[in-house]
Amino acid sequence: MTEPRVVASGLRFPEGPSRLVDGAVAVVEMKGESVSRVSPDGTVTVVGDCGGGPNGSALGAAGELYVANNGGLSAEGTGYWHAPREFDGCVQRVDPDGTVTTVGGELPGPAPHRPNDLCFGPDGTLYVTDSANWEDLRDIRPGRLVAISSDGAQLGHVEVPAMPNGVAFGPDGRLYLSQSLTRKVLAFEVSGGEFGVPEQVLKLASGMPDGFCFDGDGLLYVCGSIGNAVHVYADGELKESIETGDGTQPTNCCVGADGALYVTFGLAGQLVAYDLGLTPGPVHTGSIAGGAA
Repeated sequence: MTEPRVVASGLRFPEGPSRLVDGAVAVVEMKGESVSRVSPDGTVTVVGDCGGGPNGSALGAAGELYVANNGGLSAEGTGYWHAPREFDGCVQRVDPDGTVTTVGGELPGPAPHRPNDLCFGPDGTLYVTDSANWEDLRDIRPGRLVAISSDGAQLGHVEVPAMPNGVAFGPDGRLYLSQSLTRKVLAFEVSGGEFGVPEQVLKLASGMPDGFCFDGDGLLYVCGSIGNAVHVYADGELKESIETGDGTQPTNCCVGADGALYVTFGLAGQLVAYDLGLTPGPVHTGSIAGGAA
């Protein structure tokens, strides 16, 4: 069994790790209402006070971070946790000096908006998933995948039912997305804010796909959060499952500059590293004009 190296503990429901240029890893702390930088030696520094429920992060071209903020919601046992500073979800820009602004405007569709994860495309377009009202699973509405241009305008969106969640570009240039309630990972052709018909790439045998990432060799690492495992796929075929242990809840992952697979354990409050000697893939970045503070 592959054993992880604990990089940082005491994180307040960590999610959305992003590889930074200096070897550090950014993580959002959902129940800390913040985004933090974890240095290679494990030092945790709060970068931005976001409020709500920071759910995913992406590195910007000038060192800023972009945060998918679901507005202040997290699962907690059999119920839900609501943030002290709750609001309708949005996309935030966090500058290196800690300034937090909203970008992309009000997301399409009815409130509540629950932005979950986000990534930049090769052309600098920012893509964000909105999981919709997942606090009401019996009556959950279709979510959305939204494209935001560098000037902050929304280029387009597509409805995705059954809780769109993690999102990342694959080595084939397609945009991959986890559809948590169907246990599927889908892939879209995208161009200029327009979306093609999604193709099913894989379906987890059990558990729920959350965040995921690709390495430089094209392997796909999918966090099965409620199943306490990270599943490794090659061309849609399951290659290996890394069991993370009861009470961990792996929420998302990224490949570090050192070739380790960094995984956030939401329930355990940890950022861990699996030293697998991976080849890091490219990180697409961009910059989105800031809006209201």
